[in-house]
Amino acid sequence: MEINRRIIGIALSLLLLAMTLPSKAHAYVWQKIDDGLFYTETENIHAFQIDPKLFKLSVATAKDQNETDSTVRMMAKKSSAILTVNGGFFSPEHRSLGLLMRDGKVINPVHATSWWGIFEISKNKPEIVTVRMFQPNPDIEMALQSGPRLVINGEIPKLKYSVDRRSGIGIRADGNVIIAVTGDKELSMEAFAELFQKPESKGGLDCKNALNLDGGGSTQLYFSWKGLKVDVLGSSRIANAVAIFPRR
Repeated sequence: MEINRRIIGIALSLLLLAMTLPSKAHAYVWQKIDDGLFYTETENIHAFQIDPKLFKLSVATAKDQNETDSTVRMMAKKSSAILTVNGGFFSPEHRSLGLLMRDGKVINPVHATSWWGIFEISKNKPEIVTVRMFQPNPDIEMALQSGPRLVINGEIPKLKYSVDRRSGIGIRADGNVIIAVTGDKELSMEAFAELFQKPESKGGLDCKNALNLDGGGSTQLYFSWKGLKVDVLGSSRIANAVAIFPRR
């Protein structure tokens, strides 16, 4: 009986230890679509990895279609973008809120909200900066303001708790851009930030900096190119989006 008790005790201890150890996360398997463009999908999260030297990132708006609101699918077909994802915030009247720049020109002014950030690309180099740090210049290929910042130089800032569908844009150490959205999955802001921050070996997207895009019902993504189609539907129409084009 004493031996049986010891065996049972050891077994219970091992079981409790196994339950407290973190499960090993698997690295993302990136599907190559073309040089500088990769896609992955896992646990109802869709992500694209983009080399900005080979693909141009720009801004699309509903106004480009002479509309007050639109969808990323409509914007993609109007602009011939291969990928569109919802962008920054907008008012109930679908007026964009926050900076939008395209080919060196401001098409919507900066919004004075301190906790928002600005994603910009200048001379094929992406950055995420604060509103105070931002300096407009003709070399900026695109810029878009949203928030909050999810990852800042590898660290996750304090984030307000909320659970919803998510969309975001991040920058890896090699300069590649990550665009990620949830399908019908809802995540807390902290969990979404961790997704961007963690290395691939731990099931993350390995970004040193990342910015939250307008989420909830606005979360939507459309990709159609090289035989692959990804269509993540939103439940509301939007005012602006990030659009991707091949450079060649």
